[in-house]
Amino acid sequence: MKKDIITGAIVGLIISLFGTTAYLLFMFPEIKIMEAYENLYYNGLLPKVITLGTLPNVLVFHLFIKKDEIYKARGVLMAVVILAITFAVLKFL
Repeated sequence: MKKDIITGAIVGLIISLFGTTAYLLFMFPEIKIMEAYENLYYNGLLPKVITLGTLPNVLVFHLFIKKDEIYKARGVLMAVVILAITFAVLKFL
């Protein structure tokens, strides 16, 4: 049970990273990935782009629900909530 939640959370975080990278590759194909991340960080836009990159987690969540892997789906949801809380706290600091 705990192992499935942790697995789902890790999958959710990895999917968020891949989603963000895919978004950057699509929107800025001429810029290197690390350079794009740095530019977004210095301009204060990185949390917004990572939030957009989190959207593919909806598909992963749905897949886990369809396969009746409820605890993994909870882990994915937990990863999204952790990212949201982290960005909310960072915004107010």
